[in-house]
Amino acid sequence: PTFCGIPLKTLSLVTLAIQNSTLAIVMHYSRVSRPPSRTYSAATAVLMNEILKGTISLAIAFARIDPQQLSNESAQAPYAPPRPLVQTFVARVRKLWREIMSPDCWKLSIPAILYVIQNNLQYIAASNLEAATFQVTYQMKILTTAGFSVLLLRKSLLPSQWISLLFLSIGVGIVQFQTGIDNHGSVGGDTSIGLHTMNPVKGFVAVVSACFTSGLAGVYFEMVLKNSQADLWVRNVQLSLFSLLPALAPIMFTHSTQPGQSLLSVLFDNFGAWAWSTVFVQVLGGLVTAMVIKYSDNILKGFATSLSIVLSFLASVALFDFQMSVTFILGSTVVLMATWLYNQ
Repeated sequence: PTFCGIPLKTLSLVTLAIQNSTLAIVMHYSRVSRPPSRTYSAATAVLMNEILKGTISLAIAFARIDPQQLSNESAQAPYAPPRPLVQTFVARVRKLWREIMSPDCWKLSIPAILYVIQNNLQYIAASNLEAATFQVTYQMKILTTAGFSVLLLRKSLLPSQWISLLFLSIGVGIVQFQTGIDNHGSVGGDTSIGLHTMNPVKGFVAVVSACFTSGLAGVYFEMVLKNSQADLWVRNVQLSLFSLLPALAPIMFTHSTQPGQSLLSVLFDNFGAWAWSTVFVQVLGGLVTAMVIKYSDNILKGFATSLSIVLSFLASVALFDFQMSVTFILGSTVVLMATWLYNQ
């Protein structure tokens, strides 16, 4: 399939690469451009992401229902609406409701909680690491995903993949070692947008934790998809529904500690244009990932990941005056080569 003459496989991968690099840049800037006292709530951003992603997935799942499959159900309806259009709409709503509330929908609660934790950890990492460093280090999710795939899915890895995982760990270690040496500590001090102090150790711990939750959630989600015939978009709706409660939990806790403020003021305190931009880019990423799963393969996805890292490098140098040392370039090159080798 093509879009404006461009194969959807190519279009989805290029979009994914641009989205990944854009998210790293926008999320980092939105967190460090203001002092902590004026920074928006990461928990609110995660909640908005789940609500928007769930709403879009719900609309797509509703549109994908085949009207031809509804004829029998409509004929058996307890009442007959006066117009066929209304009758079809009611039948679609019923069918979608049954699919969302399927007996095995509870299985999505586990990856939903893990994804909420992962998204919150990403904001902590983006607040304490340069965008380029964050992008390189976050490739450790390949290692954790491979490990959980071996443990839970009983997958076997090729010798070249084990070697690539070793080099991936070495490359990330080199990058983090250099980051620790060259810790400048703060950004934005010479501008009017405020001062933010970054803690690379805290950022690294957050990235590693996010990689573990991402790997476990991704593999578990794959297990659920393989053992059912449910539509991918229906599963996305179920994920978003089960994500609402854990996403709301930290917001409700914050609200309980600030009895003088309304829930809306706690939710959207300092939630400006950059915060919304981060949410929209994240939502786009979830939709593009679904396209990649459908139209692409792991090899091309590896190239898209490499392209996103390069774009993040260039953007970090141009926007944040990021200084790339020889050691950083060496570690990043090792990570890029390991990513490419793993997907062969």
